[in-house]
Amino acid sequence: MALEHPPDAGGRIGVERTHDGPVGVGVGKPTENATPLALGKFILFKRVGVDMHAIRWVLVGLLLVATLGSPGVGTAAADGDCTFPVTRTDATGTPVTISEDPNEVVTLNPSAAQTMYEIDAWDEVVGVSTYADYLPGADERTTVGTGNDDATVERTIALDPDLVLAPNTIYDSTVDQLRSAGLTVYKFEASESLDDVVEKTRLTGELVGACDGADERADTMERRIGIAEDAVADVERPRVLYEFFGFTTGTNTFIHDIIETAGGDNVATDYPKLNDSGNLEGYYRLNSEAVVIADPEWVLLNSGEYDTAQVPSEAAYEGTVAAEEGNAVVLDADLVSQAAPRAVDVVLRLVRIFHPGVYETEIEGQIDAGAIDAERGTTAERLPDGTTSLQATNLGRTRRVGFDLPARSNATAQVRRVNVTLSTLNPTFELRLREANRSAPNGTRALESVRLSGNGIFAGDVDYLTLQFAVNRSRLGDADPGTVTLYRVNGTDWTPLRTTRVNATNASDAYVYEARTTGFSTLLLAVDEPDRATNRSANVTGTATATATATPTPGSAPGFGILVALVATLLAAAAGVRR
Repeated sequence: MALEHPPDAGGRIGVERTHDGPVGVGVGKPTENATPLALGKFILFKRVGVDMHAIRWVLVGLLLVATLGSPGVGTAAADGDCTFPVTRTDATGTPVTISEDPNEVVTLNPSAAQTMYEIDAWDEVVGVSTYADYLPGADERTTVGTGNDDATVERTIALDPDLVLAPNTIYDSTVDQLRSAGLTVYKFEASESLDDVVEKTRLTGELVGACDGADERADTMERRIGIAEDAVADVERPRVLYEFFGFTTGTNTFIHDIIETAGGDNVATDYPKLNDSGNLEGYYRLNSEAVVIADPEWVLLNSGEYDTAQVPSEAAYEGTVAAEEGNAVVLDADLVSQAAPRAVDVVLRLVRIFHPGVYETEIEGQIDAGAIDAERGTTAERLPDGTTSLQATNLGRTRRVGFDLPARSNATAQVRRVNVTLSTLNPTFELRLREANRSAPNGTRALESVRLSGNGIFAGDVDYLTLQFAVNRSRLGDADPGTVTLYRVNGTDWTPLRTTRVNATNASDAYVYEARTTGFSTLLLAVDEPDRATNRSANVTGTATATATATPTPGSAPGFGILVALVATLLAAAAGVRR
């Protein structure tokens, strides 16, 4: 999970929740409150109130962009219209000449690494920064450091690459040190829009001799951006606030462009009181006292800081539409924070959340269901027997993966997305969702029931699962939408799980609910009967919790049966279940 936010940096933003904000900022225009100003600049956050033996400082890179696209294996030969030598002037004002197609490249920030991966030039990369570890195969390359530390310089020089790619988060002083050692270094400009990210993708291809791969990826990005823009051209835009570690994103940032392209209205560009200085440009520290004035309808959060899609409990959010309706979204930090090809992934997800009806009618038909995730090594397939198969392949060191499920025709309640957070590295596995046909707890009415199982993965390999359900308003009838709850089977009883509605009540004909569970079990989505909502039977046990605590049981590994599952369970009980 790597993030690049302000202008000259290269770390990961939001790897840990911070308490007192940044205490130092990388190079760039200074502001009164010392906020990040350009994409990808490093910010140091002091970590307080933690174990004294834990790491005290977290190097945080503010914002990068990511796009959807298919990963590929790179080629060292120049392709397409690439010609050498090539000369381009970089962000330092230096004309950089690359005399021949480079065979070995070092990337000093995750955005550059992700771009190389996405344009089929990954084989040329011999060195990556610390926070590019989410990319498959990153562990097979030399980790040069965080991008701006002394170790980065030393290790990069030792690799003696043909070319060093330095995103705008890298300090000019670091670039100078590398150039003084005789290395060819190209430093990118900060990306202020999605168009900038597209052009940076093409430029990277020119520099490394992968023009065909870069043009193909950039063309895909532009096509999907255009599809999204056309789809939301006439929609009513909800007010949206993106909050990360006490900061937000103003004008001239690619994250602002992500929100607007997805059909949202970024309130951080409309209310001067949100920044004590009144300057709404770039990334700035959020004046929480003014949040209620902006009254966002949606709050976007960063997965580096939040695990659950829940509006922050701070007093600043009380009384906002987002808080009253529970409208919060956790965005993948490796996507929203990097100015690289996968940022378009975020655009399409937000359209689906802000305007689900528009997404289904205007976008889903033009972009194959699950295509975005499929390009990243995941597929979701509806089998002839009605089972949904979720397959992940070659995930590398990735511990978080999401599946968008194909819609069932005429279904009025169904699972639409499953996010898996792994406790152990497991690059290839399959999850299956089958209809369970279980009766609902007394006093409730069943909406949807599924049974989860695993192939090539055990429940102990999964930290938790987050499921999103879509329920048509007509299916609820007179029932209170606020009483919809996901239950997990607990022997002969049901245990309610904390269930949050994650879309606005007036946004579409369907409500979207989200809940988290652990282990592989049978789940049931139900709603309280209007005349019995206050008289639940004792067959519902426990209280709603954010995460389940049942002891995980192994999934059905392929080629094994109940006996193996039983043995695995006994071994887990004896040795301790992996969490």
